[in-house]
Amino acid sequence: MKSTEYFETLKSHWTGQLVVCALGENSNEWWRLTRDLGSFHLHGGMGFASSFAMGLAYSLPDEEIWLLNSDGGVCMNLGGLLTEAQQQPPNLKHFLLSNRCYQCLLGAPLVNSEHTDYATIARGTGMRNVHRADSAEELNEALTSLGPEHAFVVSEVEPHRRDWRFEPPPPFPYEGPEAKYVFARHVERRTGRTIFGPRGY
Repeated sequence: MKSTEYFETLKSHWTGQLVVCALGENSNEWWRLTRDLGSFHLHGGMGFASSFAMGLAYSLPDEEIWLLNSDGGVCMNLGGLLTEAQQQPPNLKHFLLSNRCYQCLLGAPLVNSEHTDYATIARGTGMRNVHRADSAEELNEALTSLGPEHAFVVSEVEPHRRDWRFEPPPPFPYEGPEAKYVFARHVERRTGRTIFGPRGY
């Protein structure tokens, strides 16, 4: 499926869940579609979006957490899948965009990109609720069938060419420490929990 189909299909099923976005295309496209301050854009730690989302799921058991991850990020932290498989928090939905390249690096290919099957890897770790989608229709079907348990959904998405030479800055109007405060203040208002003390940490 095309990248636009992928994100638009996800958005059509999104009902305000807290979203963790891996750096690059996931973060950029989700912001363009939603302008959602309840999404955390993890631009500073490639591979660790899954670890952050796991911690969030355990800290906020009454909230459903969506993780928009990439195959590049998973390759950077395959060990994170083992931890996720051991825990499988029921409020975590892990969506993996597999375009077999580093899209934000002008499509540089991933190692073993032609052969890696991320759905099979997930099942091999012991994840019980794994889906694979090769089209927007299959992704829509998978999203419709998700229940109140952990899920890992792999979508095969076509890479696309960009007209720029270097990665442009992220489209959202904040970054770094401000991203932390924007997201955490949103969570404070939404849940009534105190995250920051009087000194701001």
